[in-house]
Amino acid sequence: MKYIRLSALALCGAMTLSLAACGGSSDPTPTPDEVTEPAVVESVEPTATPEVSAQPTETPEATAPAESEKPAESEKPAETQKPVQTPPAETTQPTPEPSEAPADDLSAADVYAKVSAVAGGNPKADMGFALTEFYNLSEDDLEDFVFYMPEMSSTNEEIFIAKVKSGKLDTVKSACESRQQGLKEEAGMYPAAAAYVESSRIAVSGDWICFVVVEKPDAAVSAFNDCTK
Repeated sequence: MKYIRLSALALCGAMTLSLAACGGSSDPTPTPDEVTEPAVVESVEPTATPEVSAQPTETPEATAPAESEKPAESEKPAETQKPVQTPPAETTQPTPEPSEAPADDLSAADVYAKVSAVAGGNPKADMGFALTEFYNLSEDDLEDFVFYMPEMSSTNEEIFIAKVKSGKLDTVKSACESRQQGLKEEAGMYPAAAAYVESSRIAVSGDWICFVVVEKPDAAVSAFNDCTK
């Protein structure tokens, strides 16, 4: 081991010498003339990077449209006034005349009122008590009747109206005809009554009978028929 170390040292020394010989005068150390000043390299300071704010850039708020810029609200259409409905003028309806009562509900006085209103003259004295004397009739033959004569008259006006009981119409009609004939016979004594007696009328409507000696016998009979039809 000792010899090996010596050999190694010797070998290293030889190699050192050999390298020195090969290099000659080349001294790696540069001469002062050869030393050049090292170029000064200006250190470029890095440009300071502006710090970026961590805060987000405030985006300018969208400018809300000015109220004046808002589209004007369309004006509400004026409320159309509904035409005032004028209620139709009330037509004055004529007051209906009372309807004629059915013949069954009529009284002899009702019929007489209608007849005397158009007959003319003035046969207003109730002579019902003299029915037997003038007509030779009994009240048992009649359901209802009226017998009117003037208290005083030169014309012999007379109105007899009766509702006859069933089966008695012929009897009552014959009595009226007899009364008419008797007045004609008496007319000679009262010339002023002759015209009335000649125009006297006997009318029958259902179970009603009428004998009139008046100024307007046709109107009287027409009113009688209207009431009792």
